[in-house]
Amino acid sequence: MTNRMECWRIALLSVIITLAVLIVLAFIIAVVQTGTAEVIKDSLIDEYCSSIPLTEARELEVCND
Repeated sequence: MTNRMECWRIALLSVIITLAVLIVLAFIIAVVQTGTAEVIKDSLIDEYCSSIPLTEARELEVCND
């Protein structure tokens, strides 16, 4: 009886973990496709470039775009 209960727990845990991974992947794909990742990247670049000295920022290609 205990072995059967343990098998159900393992199977249920496996299904839950699989669903969680699929949900996370779907969320990542949705964020990338909507362009949210691009907006966040641009925001981080702007913030970084404005936080370093101007002489260093001029030398970095990412800050010159």
